[in-house]
Amino acid sequence: MESIDRSQPGDIRFIPLTVSGAVHPEEADGQTTGRFVLALMEESRVQPAEQDVLVISSKISSFFEAGRVVRLAEVIPSRKARLLGRLFQRDPRKIQLVLEEGDVFLVIPMRRIIRIPSMRRMLERRSANPAAMRRGFERTNNYTFVVNKHAVYLDEAGIDHTNSPDEYVSLLPRDPCETARGIREEIRDRHGVDVAVILSDTVTCVGRMGSQDIAIGYSGIDPITRAMFSDDLFGIPRSGGMDLVIDSIAGMAGLVMGQTTERRPAVLVRGLDYEPERQDGDSGMAAVAMPPGSMWRITLHTILTTLAFRIASALAFQRKPTRPEARR
Repeated sequence: MESIDRSQPGDIRFIPLTVSGAVHPEEADGQTTGRFVLALMEESRVQPAEQDVLVISSKISSFFEAGRVVRLAEVIPSRKARLLGRLFQRDPRKIQLVLEEGDVFLVIPMRRIIRIPSMRRMLERRSANPAAMRRGFERTNNYTFVVNKHAVYLDEAGIDHTNSPDEYVSLLPRDPCETARGIREEIRDRHGVDVAVILSDTVTCVGRMGSQDIAIGYSGIDPITRAMFSDDLFGIPRSGGMDLVIDSIAGMAGLVMGQTTERRPAVLVRGLDYEPERQDGDSGMAAVAMPPGSMWRITLHTILTTLAFRIASALAFQRKPTRPEARR
């Protein structure tokens, strides 16, 4: 097997691992994500090296985890799911799966949003099939349920209805960090090298039109930088320095993997300098999540402070503040 070497010191390479075709649920029986990825590496003649980072789509890892690819015909919706299905004109079986995955934080009325003229025109310009886009948001994607899980707000709790056989849906791995740890151990057992593993999923960007890949699980890498209030180039302590390393890597790898028919479920990242995973303090996605019970206090303080700002701004009686000219 050939090993792909680094080009120049400091260069970062993204090496896609490609499948020949779609993976079907029956093909995943008795298989693990780790063995599947190892086979992809062999087919691509790529050998992992120390300090590599392997980014894997959570979609593909779900196929190899028991119970995470579900046949809709086998889902019996509860009374709550049936009621919500009638209210929101959604398949109650899909709502049942969302409810089982976590608590719904928000419901986004896409069918109403798409009727806003400016939004409709923008989405039509960005759609490969404007007519299908309009029908989709009016019917099957008319409402989006948002669930807070794995330290991120996930559309439909991360349940994926695309790139699955008809009448099947895939759920996210139960514990993505544990899944990533298992993949990492299988690679180490086969090749004798330590690589970091990140599981990624696609989410909607709050405040922006579009989506991107972020991490929902990891192993072998410190998920954040820990340099808050370190001195900058001028010796002044800065408030930044806690960067989401795993999300940055997942976002870059997501551009290589693609979202639809590219058949690239994993990417090997080579040449990246990162810190190893820490064994102290919060573990897993708790290392990047808001502390439990803090969100409502943060929200309350933010609302009150914003209200004070609005009142003070109104009392200034100056709609557009202009800077006074400096005296000469």
